[in-house]
Amino acid sequence: MTMTTNQPAESNGRVGELLHRITDDVKTIARDEIDLAKAEIAKHAKVAAGEAAAIVLGGIVALIGFAMLCTAVVVALAPVIASLALRLVIMAAVYLVLGGVVAGAFAKRLSTDIKPDLAVPAYEAKSTIAGAKESLSHS
Repeated sequence: MTMTTNQPAESNGRVGELLHRITDDVKTIARDEIDLAKAEIAKHAKVAAGEAAAIVLGGIVALIGFAMLCTAVVVALAPVIASLALRLVIMAAVYLVLGGVVAGAFAKRLSTDIKPDLAVPAYEAKSTIAGAKESLSHS
């Protein structure tokens, strides 16, 4: 009689220990997946920051060149438009429109480049959880 009472308790202890190890393994896997996703995000953030810096530097150089071009156009329009103020306003409007178009185009490109691809870590996390559920259901 003592033997039969010990066997279920012993078997419950093994199942409990097994469940405890499985839970610890799932926690470790989940923690590793989160760390992997963080590393992926950090990598994409560094790439996006580098591209943003290049865009800003290129934009500054282009802005200076375009300002010089507009100044030359204002001077060249002197025979056609007598008023200096009107020439400056016309070129300022052209300057604003073209600058807005260029900035908008680069902002759109940057917004698509900055999004990290988390499809692989998400798939791995889902398959890990599904595998853990399946192994628990078989136990």
